[in-house]
Amino acid sequence: MYRYIFLFVFLFPLFSFNPPSERNASCHTTKQGAAIDWVPGHRLKWSDFKAYEKKSPGFAVATSTCGFGYEAEEENDEIRVNVYVRFFCYESWRMPGMKMREVLQHEQLHFDICELYGRRFYAEILELRKRHALTFESLDNLLEQLRKEYEIIQDRYDMETGHSTNTEAQHRWERMTVEQLKRMGRFAAYKEY
Repeated sequence: MYRYIFLFVFLFPLFSFNPPSERNASCHTTKQGAAIDWVPGHRLKWSDFKAYEKKSPGFAVATSTCGFGYEAEEENDEIRVNVYVRFFCYESWRMPGMKMREVLQHEQLHFDICELYGRRFYAEILELRKRHALTFESLDNLLEQLRKEYEIIQDRYDMETGHSTNTEAQHRWERMTVEQLKRMGRFAAYKEY
């Protein structure tokens, strides 16, 4: 049995259009649409933002759609889980002509925060497995719990940084996120799980 669960942030609606040609793009095809998997050192580029129109309300010059989730299969009464963290190219938008480095860095940090939650998800899955409590229901409950936290943190990040306009707050969030990624480094191997 296969099971696919995914989570989007700032996603309105939950579908996307993928043009047939994606040559020279960072995006690759996934079951959820064209995406970029989080990889250490990989930085988003403005060309990765491929949505044709802004789907979120309010004033913004760019919006990122990133999410963490899992794919799982049950084999011989054991659940094997693959956690992923992705940036969804055709759900992420930028104002035409937008080239501001500060705004791109702000959007990158949304993706980095998503990676933190992917690592937390993986750490909790390992704990469930250790306690022999790993079930599809426990995975779904855990994902839902972390999703709620994640959305609050992403909104807080936008509010405190003024969507990248408060440079001091932006730098504070960058330092804090890098520190947390290092601290959670032992849980970065979820892609091989």
